[in-house]
Amino acid sequence: MRLPALVADRAVTPEPLNVAPALVGQPLASPMRRAWAMGIDLVVVAVLSGLSNLWLGAGLLLVLLQLRSSGAGAGRWRKPAGWALVALFAVLAVADVWHDGTGRHTKAAITVDDDDEDLAPAAVRQIGAGLPDAERIKLLEAALASARKPGHVTLRAELNRIADALGASFGWGIVYFSLLPALWNGQTLGKKFLRLRAVELTGKPMTVMRGLKRYGGYAAGMATGGLGFAQLLWDDNRQAIQDRTAHTVVIDLRRSAQMP
Repeated sequence: MRLPALVADRAVTPEPLNVAPALVGQPLASPMRRAWAMGIDLVVVAVLSGLSNLWLGAGLLLVLLQLRSSGAGAGRWRKPAGWALVALFAVLAVADVWHDGTGRHTKAAITVDDDDEDLAPAAVRQIGAGLPDAERIKLLEAALASARKPGHVTLRAELNRIADALGASFGWGIVYFSLLPALWNGQTLGKKFLRLRAVELTGKPMTVMRGLKRYGGYAAGMATGGLGFAQLLWDDNRQAIQDRTAHTVVIDLRRSAQMP
């Protein structure tokens, strides 16, 4: 009886096990430099997590569009596009911080400036109405102190806040770790700063899909309690679990190649 093609016998093929000749002898990045690069990347993702969900949705949509794109090679436009994307997110992050700061300043100014009857809210104007100025000032100061006290936070509200923060960080991690390596030929901001690069072992260009595979490896490394990340300490090619997942290694661009 002949088996269907879906479950037919298969043989080992050379391509998944092949290493591009140009990669032989390339210096591998040290675990310490990789840890510093990852630290920089996590800080960037944390900053991006504070942006509006609208921009997160736009970033995820861009990831999907890149997955559907057939042009996986590193063309001339990819490096400028990567810098443009970084510049855009930097501007958005600065604008978001500025907006929050000015918003808090405006609210504080309106709350404190309760001597101005035209600007003070109606509730503030009613506090101590008809009392002498000295007593009214004491009541206003007490009301202001009470308003500044942190409100009661329930466990459910705190869990929802943590879940929202983790969801935003996860989503921005997908955008960051899949788009930038595809646009910058295996580099993120952290890797570019420390002059490291993730390369595919067969010499194929880095793509969004390969970046997603590496990001999935990060999740698997966390699920193993960090053991998957520590694997690079004893692996011959310093491959952590994300490298195994995406068939990549991380090389050090500062050093020249040495034949083994």
